[in-house]
Amino acid sequence: MKPWRDLHALAPILQRHSLVLWLVGLFFLLWLANLPLTRETQSITVFALLGVLFLIMSSMNRLEIHQAREIKFLRLLAIFLAVYVSFRYFSWRINYTISYHDPVSLIFAFMLLGAEVYGLAIYVLGAFVNAYPIHRKAPKLPDDPDLYPTLDILVPSYNEDETMLELTLLAATQLHYPKHRFKVYLCDDGGSIQRRNRPDISADSWERYHSLNALCEKVGATYVTRERNVHAKAGNMNTALENYCTGELVLILDADHIPTVDLLENTVGFFLQDPDLFLVQTPHYFINPDPLERNLRTYEQMPSENEMFYTVIQHGLDFWNASFFCGSAAVLRRSHLDPIGGIAGETITEDAETAMTLHGQYGLNSAYFGKPMVAGLQPETFAGFIVQRTRWAQGMVQIFLLKNPWKQPRMELVQRLAYTASVFFWFFPFARMMFFIAPALYLLFSLRIMDAFLPTDLFAYALPHVMAAMMLSNILFGRTRWPLISELYETIQTVHALPAIINVIRSPRSPAFAVTPKGERLEESFLSQLALPFYLMLVLDVICLIAGLIRLQVAPEDAAVIYLTMSLTVLNMLFSMAAIGVMLEKSQKRGAFRIPTQISDIPATLSLPSGDVPIRLTDISHSGAGLLSSISLPKDERVRLQVRVNALDGKSMEIPGKLVRHKYIHSHEWELGIIFEPESMEQKRTIVALVYGDSDLHQRNQQHRQRRISISEGLYFLIKTGTSHAAENLLFLTRLLIRQIFGSAKRSIMFTIKALRILP
Repeated sequence: MKPWRDLHALAPILQRHSLVLWLVGLFFLLWLANLPLTRETQSITVFALLGVLFLIMSSMNRLEIHQAREIKFLRLLAIFLAVYVSFRYFSWRINYTISYHDPVSLIFAFMLLGAEVYGLAIYVLGAFVNAYPIHRKAPKLPDDPDLYPTLDILVPSYNEDETMLELTLLAATQLHYPKHRFKVYLCDDGGSIQRRNRPDISADSWERYHSLNALCEKVGATYVTRERNVHAKAGNMNTALENYCTGELVLILDADHIPTVDLLENTVGFFLQDPDLFLVQTPHYFINPDPLERNLRTYEQMPSENEMFYTVIQHGLDFWNASFFCGSAAVLRRSHLDPIGGIAGETITEDAETAMTLHGQYGLNSAYFGKPMVAGLQPETFAGFIVQRTRWAQGMVQIFLLKNPWKQPRMELVQRLAYTASVFFWFFPFARMMFFIAPALYLLFSLRIMDAFLPTDLFAYALPHVMAAMMLSNILFGRTRWPLISELYETIQTVHALPAIINVIRSPRSPAFAVTPKGERLEESFLSQLALPFYLMLVLDVICLIAGLIRLQVAPEDAAVIYLTMSLTVLNMLFSMAAIGVMLEKSQKRGAFRIPTQISDIPATLSLPSGDVPIRLTDISHSGAGLLSSISLPKDERVRLQVRVNALDGKSMEIPGKLVRHKYIHSHEWELGIIFEPESMEQKRTIVALVYGDSDLHQRNQQHRQRRISISEGLYFLIKTGTSHAAENLLFLTRLLIRQIFGSAKRSIMFTIKALRILP
């Protein structure tokens, strides 16, 4: 039985014939969208539907907790209403805004229309995928531990530092699972024979090889390397699978993905229920901000970019049996991997490729369990972020070209559509770039990419389409993705991802796997080396606005088109300014990222020679913690932190440390800082369990930031954030230029003085 049949949907017919209903509904909407209406009737109809969408959007927060059945109905109603409004727009757009003026204008007119049609396709496919999200409960494991499947844990590594690896391995070796039923392997490509034999890196590779061997021996893991670094991460894991692993299941963890103790308890049971299940994927939860969140200072208030995918979209894909492998935090069945040679490696996104192969060629099942049970790191710099996202984009385009879901023999139609939505999304740089240059084509070069139309048509067709799309996005994803934030992330990726995608299209097998930099420390603020295109984009936006004002005076008969293109230019300018704000890399001196604990209100005690002091934890990392105390304590005092560790069944544990900071806050409350000084491997294990072992803590912290805001609030947030941080960037740039100018002048003066001194 397919996993999507488990959904308690609004009505049984939605379970059995959902695709048929979708197709019938879409064709019906297309028919309705092409019925002739007067402009007045069109305006009344679409704004009435927008009113219904607004009511649905307003009610989602109230309904989300208790009334799941009502939410399913309202979600479907919102999808069909919003899609109808958009179909009406495209009917008008195709029939009334495109005609022949000159060859160049016609080419760009169709390119712009193509970008819009691409957006519509992603819009409709996204609605389809997320129409019926399912949320699974973890099956109970057998009472007899000997009935648990045997399991191997693989931690692939390449250049990660030993501290990071120690944390992941310590957490992996103390998962709640019978110790005789699993083994942990560090699969290290940084110490391979090939690298140890290279003269330029031999010394470092040998040192890494010996130190990681010793680390594995200390923590209870097995060190694995190989002769040659071929097929990147996939080849690394396949070497371990072929030569070392014997378990029935495989848990894969990236080197920086530290698991909570209940990861296996919550996932292994699914495999006992379904012999055709090849994958249980879980979310990737990150404890540090990505470059946009850090540089725009949004991390504490706005949902992270990845949360829409892991909190909503994967649940939607799961309904269609199309949830796919994301490279880490996933358990796979070994017997289903062996027939395809282990982890697939034809593309540089080996994870999604593996899932598509097993779904498409073997007709197997996957499942998604949505509780965050790993704590990982995101790239700290924008350059590292682009390395990661470019690899994802190239890999998904490779999959589309080499492993097209429409060529997979065992895929059902709904799975093909779901995979198409997942893969086709990564062509967004083409559409985003077209939306950016379109105003310039019209305002600067007078290309007739859109025919003139009446101003009232903007309000009857274009504006309702945009509003309906934004409302539907808010209804489906509002708690995890604020309005206009997706467009901002696409903007900062487009300039650098577009050339890489074009290279893949020209040569699908050319991309090489690039390791994402992790754990970088930013000692001081600096401008990203990738910033120049965004300054140029802002300059172009300003020029377009000036040209638009001039054209309003010269060609008032084209006012509607000019106003539309100028509106797009203003929106592009907001994205450009926010992108410029992202380019100022803020300093990040803390070596270990702190996890907030205020929400969980963890009580603890500090033991001093003078007695015990009750305190509360405010944040915590593997290197130390922030505390609140009712009394002042001396700096550099040696203390022992006594705290109940939920991940260790609530046991009270003791961690030695030193107070390094104390600051008076208010109302006789002091803020303290402690550095941990573990004296044994067991105390290190306690720290790892306290900081990273509790999935409930991750879930509470994640949900704390998940809230809806209105479309107007989203626009205000973009304006405020974009303008303030762009100004900060430009001020930083001005100071930098002044410093360089004065530095050059000073050097010139000193050179002149020295020259005069040596003259006779």
